[in-house]
Amino acid sequence: MKKLLLFSFFLFSQITLLAQQNLPDSLVTALAAAKDTTKVNLLLSISKSYAGTDLALAVKYAQEAKQLAEQHHFPKGAAAALKNMGLAYYQEGKYEEVLKYWQQSLRVFKSINDKAGVANLLGNIGAVYFNKGDDARAIEYYLQSLQVAEEIGDKQRMTTTMSNIGAVYNNNKATHQKALEYYTKALKISEEIGYKAGIGTLLVNIGEIYLAREDDAAALQYFLKSLKTLEETDKQDKVAYALNNIAKVYTRQGNLTQALNYHQRALATAQKVKANLEMAQSLVGIAQIYDKQEKPEAALNTYNQAQKIAQELGSNYELKAIYEGLATLYGKAGDYKKAYDYQLLLSSVKDQIYNTETNEKIVDLQANYESEKKQAQINLLTKDKALQHMDLQRQKIIKNALFAGLAFILILAGILYRNYRNKVKVNWQLTRKNVEINQQKEEIATQRDRLEQMYNNLISAQAQLIQAEKMASLGQLTAGVAHEINNPINFVSAGIDSLRHNFTEIMEVVEGYLALDPDTDNKQTLQKLNKLKKQVDLDELIEESEQLLRSIKNGATRTKEIVRSLKNFTRLDENTLKVADIHEGLDSTLVILNNQIKERIKISKNYGHLEPINCYPGQLNQVFMNILGNAIQAIKGEGTIAIKTYTEDDFAVIRIKDSGSGMTAEVKKHIFEPFFTTKDVGEGTGLGLSISYGIIEKHKGKIEVESQPGAGTEFIIRIPLILSETAKPLAVATA
Repeated sequence: MKKLLLFSFFLFSQITLLAQQNLPDSLVTALAAAKDTTKVNLLLSISKSYAGTDLALAVKYAQEAKQLAEQHHFPKGAAAALKNMGLAYYQEGKYEEVLKYWQQSLRVFKSINDKAGVANLLGNIGAVYFNKGDDARAIEYYLQSLQVAEEIGDKQRMTTTMSNIGAVYNNNKATHQKALEYYTKALKISEEIGYKAGIGTLLVNIGEIYLAREDDAAALQYFLKSLKTLEETDKQDKVAYALNNIAKVYTRQGNLTQALNYHQRALATAQKVKANLEMAQSLVGIAQIYDKQEKPEAALNTYNQAQKIAQELGSNYELKAIYEGLATLYGKAGDYKKAYDYQLLLSSVKDQIYNTETNEKIVDLQANYESEKKQAQINLLTKDKALQHMDLQRQKIIKNALFAGLAFILILAGILYRNYRNKVKVNWQLTRKNVEINQQKEEIATQRDRLEQMYNNLISAQAQLIQAEKMASLGQLTAGVAHEINNPINFVSAGIDSLRHNFTEIMEVVEGYLALDPDTDNKQTLQKLNKLKKQVDLDELIEESEQLLRSIKNGATRTKEIVRSLKNFTRLDENTLKVADIHEGLDSTLVILNNQIKERIKISKNYGHLEPINCYPGQLNQVFMNILGNAIQAIKGEGTIAIKTYTEDDFAVIRIKDSGSGMTAEVKKHIFEPFFTTKDVGEGTGLGLSISYGIIEKHKGKIEVESQPGAGTEFIIRIPLILSETAKPLAVATA
């Protein structure tokens, strides 16, 4: 549905009233007595008064004003006359004529640098394209108009253009919020300058957004407020538009009687001022209500009236609603032939709405081709005339050439001789330069080979150092796992020996009971067995065995947990994106490092809600190992390591903070550089954080460091929740 637009060229009520009657004698006398530019301005006022009531007279007076303005070299008057001609055709919905005159007017305003006129025409041309359903061209002209209006500080033009831009964005539900932003800015400016017509228009447009959001209460509130404001102005076409929107709310609420009343009021108001677009919109609304009330004949007649007006206007949005309604009516009536015909028309008008920009570009290309073709013909005719003139002068030129020929030959011979000497000299210089260039090329080739060898050596050394860092990490990992797995294995080993001893004594008692013969006297045997039970303390053996089984189970469970953590930590998917749990990777790393943490370091976990993300899990675990290992080494005595995770924007954030010794600003500048380390010789290669930085960069993420001497260090890692291979990596930062 089209949105209500603001225009600076709408008529004042007193001028419209003048057009409804013949010119008074006083005005006729004034017109006869007026001269020069005064008469031009008077003719323009009369022309504008007839716009919307008498097309022929409006155009006639505008043409007289244009001719007189051109005679008196009054370009601004000529531009205004062209604008009035377009206005007269606009009221009749003849958009092609409107565009023709307004484009001419725009060119004149630009030629005299009248920026107010330029802004006005750009906005009005945009409105025509908007009514034709060409949103792309409309927004192009609106933005140009807004730019000029801002340059000259024309606040009324600014609010008008912002409102119209909002109307374009309002055509698409996906951009409703952007439309609301433009409407709100325009409303604020309109209220500042007391522009009631603008305020009323913007209120109804904002109401339409809430109507599209199905917030009927808010929409109705804005529409009623708009109606009250517009009724205080002379903008009856806008009053009709507000009435139509109020009717839409009642239609959706099912109050068809109230809706029909408002549409009929809108139709009557639009008919008074010949606002054809609003008349078509009113008729469409009335027809839709008749359809809902199951009055097919009334609905059909009303749709046909609306169709006639909309076709004259070329208003595709209204035609879309009309064709859709007619197709539905004929379908219900069983006239499938007509229903199909209107469905085809509906498809056609939809294509026009969405393909207008493409058609315009094709027309422009055709126009450019024709223009270039005509210019080529003109050039050809010009060349023919030039050839005829040259033929007439040919004999004279030949005569003059004979006399000048000898002198020319002599001069030419001198020039050729000098050129020959110059050529010999240049050839000698080129030969010398070629020798120098060849020598330089050989030197460059030698340097290139030397640099390639140095580069290959550097790559080899770097690979060896990275492998050394990995082996160091592997040694640390092996030591940690061996230490961690030793305790639970000891539980299992010791428990099995004790359990075997208990089992032997228990089985001795059990075998005694199993050997009893039910058919004989077992009294003495039972006494012996009871004595044996007391000797081995059977109840205590059973209880102790149960405790041993629990210890063995705990040891096995702990071993299983360590093996699972080791498996998670050392995943062999270095170059494959996998969905993995960040928390699981952190926990696995902590298990591996537990022998270094022991009882002296408290681990504080504050895990937020993180869904599994697409990443390289094994490589991330290496990052966690490097950062947590450094944190453990930075804490000399007792201390804490706090791990916090959460989401921020589109990133998963992992913060690892230790209470260690911290680092200076100078150290922070270099921590991600290869081979930089503050550890003693033999304790580190200086590649751990450099490799970590590369891994985070591979994840298109970001790593930050915050640290002060004596205050600990915190690493902040940000990883995209959705990893894209084409995403750009974020910058590294230190604080």
